[in-house]
Amino acid sequence: MGREENARRWLLYVLVPVLFYRVGGSVFTPRKLYGEVTSPLYPKPYPDNFETTTVITVPTGYRVKLVFRQFDLEPSEGCFYDYVKISADKKTLGRFCGQLGSPLGNPPGRKEFMSQGNKMLLTFHTDFSNEENGTIMFYKGFLAYYQAVDLDECASQLNLVEENPQPLCQHLCHNYVGGYFCSCRPGYELQKDRHSCQAECSSELFTEPSGYISSLEYPRPYPPDLRCNYSIRVERGLTLQLKFLEPFEIDDHEQVHCPYDQLQIYANKRNIGEFCGKQRPEPIDTSSNSVDLLFFTDESGDSQGWKLHYTSKIIKCPQPKTLDSFTIIQDLQPQYEFRDYFIATCKQGYQLMEGKQALLSFTAVCQDDGTWHRAMPRCKIRDCGQPRSLPNGAFNYTTTTGVNTYQARIQYYCHEPYYKMQTRDGRSQSERGRYICTAQGMWKNELAGEKMPRCLPVCGKPVNPVEQKQRIVGGQKAKLGNFPWQAFTNIHGRGGGALLGDRWILTAAHTLYPKEYEAQGNATVDVFLGHVSVEEITKLANHPVRRVSIHPDYRQEESHNFEGDIALLELENSVTLGPNLLPICLPDNETFYDQGLMGYVSGFGITEERLSHNLRFVRLPVAKREDCESWLRKKNRKDVFSENMFCSGDPTLKQDACQGDSGGVFAVRDEKNDRWVATGVISWGIGCSRGYGFYTKLLNYVDWIKKEMEEED
Repeated sequence: MGREENARRWLLYVLVPVLFYRVGGSVFTPRKLYGEVTSPLYPKPYPDNFETTTVITVPTGYRVKLVFRQFDLEPSEGCFYDYVKISADKKTLGRFCGQLGSPLGNPPGRKEFMSQGNKMLLTFHTDFSNEENGTIMFYKGFLAYYQAVDLDECASQLNLVEENPQPLCQHLCHNYVGGYFCSCRPGYELQKDRHSCQAECSSELFTEPSGYISSLEYPRPYPPDLRCNYSIRVERGLTLQLKFLEPFEIDDHEQVHCPYDQLQIYANKRNIGEFCGKQRPEPIDTSSNSVDLLFFTDESGDSQGWKLHYTSKIIKCPQPKTLDSFTIIQDLQPQYEFRDYFIATCKQGYQLMEGKQALLSFTAVCQDDGTWHRAMPRCKIRDCGQPRSLPNGAFNYTTTTGVNTYQARIQYYCHEPYYKMQTRDGRSQSERGRYICTAQGMWKNELAGEKMPRCLPVCGKPVNPVEQKQRIVGGQKAKLGNFPWQAFTNIHGRGGGALLGDRWILTAAHTLYPKEYEAQGNATVDVFLGHVSVEEITKLANHPVRRVSIHPDYRQEESHNFEGDIALLELENSVTLGPNLLPICLPDNETFYDQGLMGYVSGFGITEERLSHNLRFVRLPVAKREDCESWLRKKNRKDVFSENMFCSGDPTLKQDACQGDSGGVFAVRDEKNDRWVATGVISWGIGCSRGYGFYTKLLNYVDWIKKEMEEED
């Protein structure tokens, strides 16, 4: 049994070299991150006469680390017979034989073998036999583990394992797991080969509020042929300051200023200066948030270059100053910075002006260039302008004549005695007419504000009243100014009327719509005022009538009923009052109808069977109502004599109104109030100067009249 086993072992040792032996043969491992390498037939004894090289490869960017876990080779002096040789990076890392833990041979122990590149070679060699003193020895061989370890490419300047070694990083090298990359120092640009650097400073931009800028390689000599542009851009409202540091050295010439290399500085495209030599520039306040530095060098030189520290500060605007003593700056501050603002106003009575433009308000904002966005305004005294003219009145300056500015004063007044200023609450005409130019630039009255005063016509105040002793039929010619309210009408013939206010004519309705007359209001209405002569009064302007108002009680179709015989004519335009043209007043109590009270009737009617060419008047007493009624009964008259009528006259006297006088008024002097009052409108009668005359009683129609005239009480 022993002989057969020995025979099989001898056969195995004869066949294995034939199967495995390849002089200089190589085995390539897969390109993995880890693996193992063993001797042939491990853990059984390895064959004789055998040599092979295992090429261990890991991914690019990694190194190979190899460690032996089992090692059992024939020991020999200098590992001459059997051995393991490890190589990497074209260097032999060691030749090993023997057993781990044995002093014989040169075992690797627990040593870690590292490559610089991503490859490692392990060569295993055996000789023709393993005998010791004639006895055949059996050795198991080896077991080794390898793994990929990150390669710090930046630590070694050249990878010797790669077939095409990468060039060095010219400036900066950065390692990462599995690889590395290159970068350049500021002012240089990485080239397409990703390893080399070339000066590139044509568009450097700095946006931080402060920082440092220097020439390339400072303080070492800067490169030749540079065309550098360093731009500083900070926020609007900041201004940049530049301070150069030592050393400062740019190639210069003793006789020509900066002929070789030069540093140019621009602020807002404005050239601040060109610098070179060894004297550093003084600190520069650019007054700008935009600065460009242009640095040019020629092909030679060894100057150290330059470095500056730039800072920024918020821009300030000049302290605002007023242009006059009337302008006020609200909450004036000791200083103003970018985006600050101030508000300007004027003292009371003054107006903000920007050129010729009036302003309601003014605000100026500090801009990013250190200027105010609009110029300081001026304050001009408020001008209220020429005071408005007062119809039927005027004004006087109580301050300097013709000056209409703030605090100027005027006094309005009415043309007396024909007009009187309307007042309220017991105020005097002087108070109502007093106006001041206010701080708002408007004329104002203390009580009424901007509202203008009104000059109302004064009624019943003739400047040339009729004399009491002067005695129509049996009447007298009137003089100018005796009856300034008298109107001469020509509608369906001559008629009369009386002026109320300055644009109303009071008359009888039957002058417009005569009894037993078919025409219905389509006749021409002519109204004349202001004279006692028919010839002269008709030469004066005919006053056009805007509206005719007939009392609703008047019945044209009832020939014997003159109830409501009253009408109003509204003129197109107000008339200007004067000594020959004044209104008459309306009655306000029954005493004006007392029996025997004397009144005056005036008109341009028939006198002595002829049309009068002049205004005539007659003085008549108010008659007793019962006497008039009795007289009518004696005449067998059916005429209506109502409570809205009264009568006057004396049958014993040949004095009365007649045709052509209709519409005129019965005028009574109010002794108590020194005025003339119209108590009646000449309405109807029986013949002329043959008895009593009958009148529309105005007291009963005052409310209707005022409503039509839209007057306040």
